[in-house]
Amino acid sequence: MHPSSRVPLRQLHNITQHIRHQRPRALSCSPLQLTPRCFPRPLNTKPASSPNPQRPLPTPITSTYTTTTAPRRNLSTSPPPFPTSKMADNTVIESAKRAAGRQAVADHFDPTATHVGIGSGTTIVYVVEAIKEASTNPHIRFVPTGYQSRQVIVQAGLTPLAFDSLPDDVVLDIAFDGADEVDEELNCIKGGGACLFQEKLVAERARKFVCVADYRKRQARLLTNWPTIPIEVAPIAVRTVQQSLKELGSTGPKLRTTLLEKSGPLKTDQDFFIVDAPFPTLLTSADVAAGKGKGDGSDGTWEVNQISRAIKSITGVLDVGIFSGVNGVEAEALRAKGEKTTAVGGQKPIAVYFGMQDGSVQVLKA
Repeated sequence: MHPSSRVPLRQLHNITQHIRHQRPRALSCSPLQLTPRCFPRPLNTKPASSPNPQRPLPTPITSTYTTTTAPRRNLSTSPPPFPTSKMADNTVIESAKRAAGRQAVADHFDPTATHVGIGSGTTIVYVVEAIKEASTNPHIRFVPTGYQSRQVIVQAGLTPLAFDSLPDDVVLDIAFDGADEVDEELNCIKGGGACLFQEKLVAERARKFVCVADYRKRQARLLTNWPTIPIEVAPIAVRTVQQSLKELGSTGPKLRTTLLEKSGPLKTDQDFFIVDAPFPTLLTSADVAAGKGKGDGSDGTWEVNQISRAIKSITGVLDVGIFSGVNGVEAEALRAKGEKTTAVGGQKPIAVYFGMQDGSVQVLKA
């Protein structure tokens, strides 16, 4: 080493003393945020121009940077400690459905029944549960109205039977199903689950059809809360049907899509599409009799049965999600009089069971 580059002894002593008195300093940043600024500044080891025994020790160096802590991500997947209002509402609704389903089975199911129709509504789970407990016939068969209801039957350990496998002379003892909306005359809107055609087949093949729902489905008139009439349509005829619906007074009939719209239109079990058609609130037959409207569309009002027939007459329509007309008991009475009917039973239920918020069940009978 060149003599001129040597550190004087006195200066070396001062530096040594300074280092001994320094406290270890923590990093000024969290490990997730390390940058060159996070490290302590190096000591100045540049040699002094001349030794000065009177010079005080250097002031200890302290960091001017604020120590920070990296934010932690909340990785908890636990549910909230207290139930939310939505959770509470769902509990009330499910309790109402269960009460209605069990009461309907208790009032109308014959334990010795051989053939029972099972619909596609969300309440049907509780109906099947109650039937399984009450049935005494090990050979009972259940006719589903679609894939979902068939799964409910199978998961309950019961035996499903396809509708087109029914022998010609077999009539369903009873059919249970839900509804999207029910009016004062027991007319129903169905098809929210896209099974309306098969639901209508099963209802008309049963001696009696019993509807089970919760308190939200009861309205004075159809299309009060439920906004549209579901219509099952041949894919090739969708645009033609939509135009015809507009001519009947529907405002913006729409093709129903899947939850992921990019997957395209929703398909029924028949590979048909569903068109949801908004209309003004529908009149009952009593409304027309009371002069509240013509009910034929000429004055902008439609009665339940008339709008159902008008839509059904459109080429390309397989069926309409309005269940009206006669019920099973009335159809049987017509046959007893020698009158011809197009179905064994009827589209309209003989009774509707509504599970209420307070746990009670209200029954609307024909």
